[in-house]
Order: sequence, then C-alpha cells, then structure tokens
Amino acid sequence: MSGPEQPWWARPGGAPLPGTPPPQPQPAQPARTSPPQHQARPVPRPQQPQPAPPAPRRPKPPDRRLIGAALAAVAVVAVGIGLWAWNRTDVAGTQLDVRQAEAGVAEILSDPIHGYGANRVMAVACNNGDNPVVRVGATFTCAVEINGTLRRVVVEITDDNGTYAVDGPR
Repeated sequence: MSGPEQPWWARPGGAPLPGTPPPQPQPAQPARTSPPQHQARPVPRPQQPQPAPPAPRRPKPPDRRLIGAALAAVAVVAVGIGLWAWNRTDVAGTQLDVRQAEAGVAEILSDPIHGYGANRVMAVACNNGDNPVVRVGATFTCAVEINGTLRRVVVEITDDNGTYAVDGPR
C-alpha cells in the first residue's frame, strides 16, 4: 500500500497527500516560570549475592536409653520415698509411753491377785528407754530386779489401743 490511502506519517519522507492543506502552526504557549518537578528516585545499588539461609535444624529425637535411664531413676526415687513414708508411719504412729509401761510392769509383777505376787520389785527398765510403737503382736523386753535378782520380762502388745500382756519373769 503506497498510495493516497496511506496516512502521511507512514509514507516515506512524511509528505502530505496532494490536495490536503498544509498543517497550521500552533500558537506558542507561555513559558513556565519553574522547571518541571521530578520525583527523586533512589539509585539502585547493585545487589550482591547473599548466602543461602541455613537449613532449619530439626531437633534430634531423644535417645531411648536416656529416657529409660530417667524413668528408672524416677522409679527408684518413688520406691525410696514410699519406703521412707511407710517407715515413718511406724515411727510416727501411736507409741506406748515407756515410763508408764515400766510402772505397769512393776505393778503386775507385784500384784498378788491379778499379777505374779513378787515380794520386792526394785527396778524396772523397759525397751532401753525408747517408746515402743503400738502394733498388735509387737514385743519388747524389760529388765527387772526382783528380790535382789536381775530378771528379764517379755511384754507383748495385744491391741491397737496399747493394751499389753506381761509374761512371767525368767
């Protein structure tokens, strides 16, 4: 297409078509007083290659032997505490006053009707001076001086209230 149907700007040299009026000059616009404002753009800096971020570390699963050892230690501690508490209930349980037991043993040994009718009960020392724990069937011994002779007496606790039975002197 190279003819009058082509616009003037597409033709070589940009000449106007024959029979068209020449372009009219445009009136001049007044000059601006201030230069055009441009927004400042930051100067792009060349990017340096950055090292790749470290791969996220997955925590290691705990060693099964370590878990087993920890559980065994906890079990040993729990058993130890249980045994200690069980022993403490015996110690902290109801105790028989050894001084009252000594007086009671002396009375039973010297009582002619309900006891053994010993003539002279001089000294009674039971359970090395320690208060015995009240448990049915528990026994303790008393050292007794009867008529100038040192004897041994076995005392057995018969109920949870601290009632006891005194065996004959040996």
